[in-house]
Amino acid sequence: MFNDASEKNFLNIFYNFELKENAVLKNYKVDKFENKNIKYSFNNIDQDKNSISETFILSSGSNFSKNEINCNLNGVYASAFVNGVFSLNNDKHHEIRSIINHLTENTKSYQLIKSVLEQSSKAVYQGKIFVNSDAQKTDGYQLSKAILLNKQSEFNAKPELEIYADDVKCSHGSASGSLNEDSIFYLMSRGLSYQQSRELLINGFLLDVVEKITDSEIKNLIKNMLGIKE
Repeated sequence: MFNDASEKNFLNIFYNFELKENAVLKNYKVDKFENKNIKYSFNNIDQDKNSISETFILSSGSNFSKNEINCNLNGVYASAFVNGVFSLNNDKHHEIRSIINHLTENTKSYQLIKSVLEQSSKAVYQGKIFVNSDAQKTDGYQLSKAILLNKQSEFNAKPELEIYADDVKCSHGSASGSLNEDSIFYLMSRGLSYQQSRELLINGFLLDVVEKITDSEIKNLIKNMLGIKE
């Protein structure tokens, strides 16, 4: 977890993980506290047979942040999960870039990124699924969704598929928009205030990705940080 007391610094962070057979990696990256720093973080993950990597990113506090994940699924039945939340306000600019390389048969990847953007904040998600010619039976999934809370906020997505095998199941998608005013009206007609209705819809939107966290203590911590109540 990044809890920076410093101001206007550049932080360059590099992680290199090598997962042997049957290994499990759970990597949770939390940038929640307000600061004026610029952060760049790069994860390189190499995975052997039957290994599992889980990466979760809460991207919120810094003035500028970019997280890159490069994951190489080298062994059969290796799986990679990349999930993240952008929760931004003011004029913050945050990015996530992921590349999942399916290099052998029977590998799986799952990516889900959700954004809630206020004021003049900007989020960028660029996700790529690469499938090598030897990587038959690949299962790759990628989805990004964003809620823009005013006209000044901005979300840019670039989903990519590069596939050289023919027996695969891969999909990608992206969607962005404002809160549904009909849903807000419905909740207000049931006795909630406008603010309560807004928070309920945002919580429901983010809950899907937070529930992907497999560590219960971390999951509850993230829920508390985001103000998610069930």
